[in-house]
Amino acid sequence: MSINIQLIQSSGAAVKDLGVQVAEHFYNYMFTHFPEVRKMFPGDMTEQRIRLFNSVILIATTIDNLEVLVPYLKELGISHIKYDTRPEHYPIVGKSLLNTLKHFLGAAWTQEMAESWIEAYNLASTVCIEAAYEAMAPSRFVPVTIDDVPPAV
Repeated sequence: MSINIQLIQSSGAAVKDLGVQVAEHFYNYMFTHFPEVRKMFPGDMTEQRIRLFNSVILIATTIDNLEVLVPYLKELGISHIKYDTRPEHYPIVGKSLLNTLKHFLGAAWTQEMAESWIEAYNLASTVCIEAAYEAMAPSRFVPVTIDDVPPAV
């Protein structure tokens, strides 16, 4: 299955006009179906909802521009290290996103659209995870030496 770029872009455009209610539904779905991840998020989700919504729209609108999309996804993956985001969290987000899109797109949500979003999400997740892994690579560790310690007085 390949990604149908037009379907990703058109579905992104369709939910764009709905605003942050899309992100609100996403988080309600995720926290209801995967309550174990709730502790990873702030109590006040206002800003987080806006960030998620903007991210989904950016991905949908730049799906055909890898020069913009890939660096964004790499930075997104690296920035999620501070939240202790792990590879096993990405399927939770993916399931929540796909169910949210299906909810808002209704009859426009087709098998081909679902397959395109699955393919796009899995590729995006892979870029994020690999960037985070590279940023945390053990080879980046520089051991402390005696030269790093002030001399004894």
